[in-house]
This record gives sequence, C-alpha cells and structure tokens, in this order.
Amino acid sequence: MRRQMLRWSVGVGLLVALSAPAALAAAAGETLHFAGSLTQAGTNPCTGSSGTFSVTFNGVSHTSVSADGAVHHTATVTGETVFTPDNASQPTYTGKFSAWDGQNGSQDTTITSTAAFHDMLTGSDGLKIRDQGVFHITVLTDGTVAVEFDRFTLTCG
Repeated sequence: MRRQMLRWSVGVGLLVALSAPAALAAAAGETLHFAGSLTQAGTNPCTGSSGTFSVTFNGVSHTSVSADGAVHHTATVTGETVFTPDNASQPTYTGKFSAWDGQNGSQDTTITSTAAFHDMLTGSDGLKIRDQGVFHITVLTDGTVAVEFDRFTLTCG
C-alpha cells in the first residue's frame, strides 16, 4: 500500500523535476505552469482491489538562481483522482490531491529538499481514503546526510 502511494508521490515529483532544467537555464529564474493527465493500473490501498487510477492535474514550478549560484526551486501540483476498480461490485473513489516540493542549495553548500502531499478520496459507498506524507533531507557539503525523514499516514474508512 505504502509503495503504491509513494509511486504516485514520486510520479508527481518526477513531473515537477522534468520542468526544472528549462527553469535552470534562466539566469534569474523562471516560472512554469503545467497541466495534464495520466492513467495507470493500481491497487486500492485500503482494500487491495485492483483497478485504474486516472489523475488530472495543474501545477506551477518556480526556479531561481542567484548570482552566487544558489538555487531555490518550489513546485505545487493540485488535481483530481478517480480510482475505478476492475470488479464493478467494488466502490469507485473520487477526490482531490495536492503536492508541494522545494529545494534550496548550491554546489559546495548544504542542500535541503522537502516534499509533502495530501489526498482525500470518497467512495461510491461513502467510505473515505485519506493519505498524507512529508519527506525531508538535508545533505551537508561533504555529502553527509544530516537530517532525513519520511512520514506517511493512510486512513481508511
């Protein structure tokens, strides 16, 4: 279950990261707006039922580079999710999600990266799926990981 939710989180993160190279090319910074949709097979994290996730999203990503080479990047993505089970006797879930990530640092300095997400889906049977998570890492100049945590909660019912 956790792996499935982390895959979605990583997917959103990759989507945002793909926007960053163009932004880094800008001397002062750049803001990118993006939108899209994706569909993939998945599993209901509360029941284990197989099905399909369909996600529609909108987001904004901003990257700035200062004269000394320090980089600040932040991105926010929001959207809607639908889980359609393969077995029609199982409930369909619909809801909204939001995700945010940010990074700060430069070559030869401490680098920090944080990401957070939250979503709430309501089933056609009235039951809810809620998950939220936060990830953070701080890497010192010598490559030592000074702080790292990954907290995830899933609530079914």
